[in-house]
Amino acid sequence: MPSGLTDAVLDTLPARIAVIDETGRIVESNASWDAFTAGHDHPLVPDDDRSYLDTLLQSSNEQAIAVAGRLQSLFEDATDGSGEYPYHADADGEALIVRYTALDYEDDRYVIVTYVGLAARSETAADLRLKERAMDEAPVGITISDPDLEDNPVIYANAAFERITGYPIEEVIGQNCRFLQGDDTDPETVVKMRRAVDNWEPVTVEVRNYRRNGEQFWNQVTIAPLYDEDGEPSHFVGFQQDVTDRKEAEEALETERDRLALLNQIVRHDIRNDMAVALGWGGELADRIPEKDAEAFERVMTAATHTKELTEAVGDLAKILGTTDPELEPIGLTDVLRQEIDRVRSNFDYRSEEIEICGDSDLPDVDVLATSILSSVFGNLLDNAVFHNDKSDIDIDVDVTVREETAVVRIADNGPGVPDSRKREVFGRGEKGLESPGSGLGLYLVDNLVETYGGRVWIEDNEPTGAVFCVELRRA
Repeated sequence: MPSGLTDAVLDTLPARIAVIDETGRIVESNASWDAFTAGHDHPLVPDDDRSYLDTLLQSSNEQAIAVAGRLQSLFEDATDGSGEYPYHADADGEALIVRYTALDYEDDRYVIVTYVGLAARSETAADLRLKERAMDEAPVGITISDPDLEDNPVIYANAAFERITGYPIEEVIGQNCRFLQGDDTDPETVVKMRRAVDNWEPVTVEVRNYRRNGEQFWNQVTIAPLYDEDGEPSHFVGFQQDVTDRKEAEEALETERDRLALLNQIVRHDIRNDMAVALGWGGELADRIPEKDAEAFERVMTAATHTKELTEAVGDLAKILGTTDPELEPIGLTDVLRQEIDRVRSNFDYRSEEIEICGDSDLPDVDVLATSILSSVFGNLLDNAVFHNDKSDIDIDVDVTVREETAVVRIADNGPGVPDSRKREVFGRGEKGLESPGSGLGLYLVDNLVETYGGRVWIEDNEPTGAVFCVELRRA
């Protein structure tokens, strides 16, 4: 390297560097050294008319004399040597670390002397120790790997990685983290991680890994590239978190959900069939019931009808509870409302003279964002208007208001109404209306479905009596 280039490189270094020959004089120095010696009256700063070593040896400062002795020993001993001396601050100057190294060049010996500010070095070391302590105390495993080395081995692992995997850190360093994989590790997940590493992309997966004792565990792994000062990717950092408890709980819940779904399907099928038979025979008997038994017959038919509808509500409730993010699609609101109004009329045909539903003949055509079980919302609200009504003649009015971004459906009844204090409570799971024969699932289902669709539901007072159940849905 040309001497001019060497000087330029030395001048870029923040450390104060000088080269001393065998006479004890400084033959080379960098800009940081020159600036320090020019601006400081310090026991380690030499006089211009004497050699550097002579200045230190003739100093009244014991620490300067000690530094000179260290440097002289490197000239007197032919072996290579290096070391450092901590110059403590006193009345004569600032604290320094004096580093020295012997250099043989063209049969001559030189000593390279470096001054490093003690405060700066201490702060750097303290920062490094603090960061390392923080990484070791972190509740997640942390590794750093070097892709420039063969097989991208781990060059750092924290204490949490050892706690999670059981592998001592000394066994981890130098290995690729694939040693955690085993027979039941999902190959597709491994390919996903490898592809992300090859493309220098971050990735998060949950993978079945193995501890040192052979025990399986679920590992949530995040891998991300690290970048150097020039913005170029240089290393990978990995975070490992033991999520075994959560995964096992999820698997147990899924198994239980499958069992309940099967039980629900069987029970709903049998109950629905039996209730259809009961309602069918009840309809045959409607015209033959003596007047004195008419009220009892009506109670039996109402209970049978409600039981049949309940099986549908339970099924729909199971669907929404098992779906966290359903895909919404345009649904014709008018078709759904008319279908449910016709269903209610048909189910209660044994008392049709006492139930009047108005408004379905002039409903506007509008599509809303929902799923195929939107009918459960209005089916339950219409059933609610019947089951919770204390009048002998039941009046229900259905109205739709189309707005710019939403459509609002109002189902009004002439029942007992809902007090202000309970207008929100009735949508809770298990809540029932006043003297209601219901299960309390219907309105809970309505509230959950409408929320899933990004809409809202509320209750207003009807005039002169009754309640108005309002459902606002987003237009498609």
